[in-house]
Amino acid sequence: MMKITKCALSVWVSCVVAGTLLFSGAAGADESKPWVLDSNNWQLGKDLLPEVILNRVKSGDYSYKVVPVDPEKFHQNYSKKFWDASEANAGKYDIETKYCGLKDVKTGKMPDFYFGYPFPKIDPKDPNAACKMAWNFSAANQMGNGQGATFTINGVDSSGEFKRLKLFLHTNSFLGRSAGPIPNPENLRDTTMTDLLEPQDVDGAAGLTKRPNDWTSQDQIWFYLPATRRVRRVNSATRSDPVAGLDIFGDDVNCYSGKVEYYKWKLVGEGNVLAAVLSPYPLVQKQVNPTRWEVDIPYFKAAYETPGAKGAPWLIVDNLQMVPRPVWIIEGESEDPYYNFGKVVMYMDKEMYRIWWKMVHNRAGEYFYNAMCAYHWSKNAAGDTAVTPNMVVGVNDKTNRSGIGGRYSSQFIETKFDDDYFTLHHLTHMSD
Repeated sequence: MMKITKCALSVWVSCVVAGTLLFSGAAGADESKPWVLDSNNWQLGKDLLPEVILNRVKSGDYSYKVVPVDPEKFHQNYSKKFWDASEANAGKYDIETKYCGLKDVKTGKMPDFYFGYPFPKIDPKDPNAACKMAWNFSAANQMGNGQGATFTINGVDSSGEFKRLKLFLHTNSFLGRSAGPIPNPENLRDTTMTDLLEPQDVDGAAGLTKRPNDWTSQDQIWFYLPATRRVRRVNSATRSDPVAGLDIFGDDVNCYSGKVEYYKWKLVGEGNVLAAVLSPYPLVQKQVNPTRWEVDIPYFKAAYETPGAKGAPWLIVDNLQMVPRPVWIIEGESEDPYYNFGKVVMYMDKEMYRIWWKMVHNRAGEYFYNAMCAYHWSKNAAGDTAVTPNMVVGVNDKTNRSGIGGRYSSQFIETKFDDDYFTLHHLTHMSD
């Protein structure tokens, strides 16, 4: 566990810069300038990175560009509407303790809709604190309405890329939307459609997920294989299976993509981490029709794609910035015997409720895998915001291999998909 610090963020930035001067002798540096954490000054990463990551920095496998941020400007990455709604939610919701379910205080049931953090203020001494943090994490995921992008998953080992998949992922939220509620006849929280595009031998394989808006139901997941023209329903625990044999998992999206109720959540500490972002501040959403906006995304280039680059082949060497962020350290664990992960340790932002890093243990309790989750924010002309995962770098420390997912060049924000888009009929006809 990372050491708990009482250093306020602004003071912490000063501490880091002072440390940079101490270790690097970079005369003339000041706290407004970026700096680089690498094997020459790895000591500065103590208490800022999980131990296995810091060891990679020390050995020269990893190096990171660190960018100080303005805390107030960073706060505005979420819209004023979101923060106002969060503040207004105080006292409206509580936790159903058996399942870690969100409960409307007035009805005693799962709410049909909310917007903003359900729990704007959380006492870390509250026995349900970690569960409330997980619900705030979910609310931030959902503010972007519907979203989608086409991206790759690259398998990378010490010799470079050994496998590449191309696919799209489209999602639609029914709760937490900045655009407000929409018809929800199936009483869902979210739904997702994905389709494999490359390589050619898997083209057309597709998946559909529906997440019931209740405390007890599992996600409903179907896969379609064009070779058999059959749909097969699978257990939601498949999110913990490797994707196509690569060192990356379905549950790596957002660093956790399951229902809140699927885990038992436990707050185990707090600290600071270096958090991966494309940009510390929002990108521009460009409206292309009445319901859709698009965002251009610079590419995260990895060392294996960059001649002469130093470090591990899966190290991102272009367009990645690290910002210092205060975090809660939370453990999550599923009781589902078919779920392959054991304890998962997550570093969740105290303010933005993003999971920046996770350390995964197997069901025997042995650590084997970590994931760094990167995000960007975007804002439209009306001031509405979205936060979107744009990359996961998963590393299996047992096999010394990595899976890099995401790294798309553009995304869209959609407030109204066609009514029959997230359906089994569409799933089975996308490759027609």
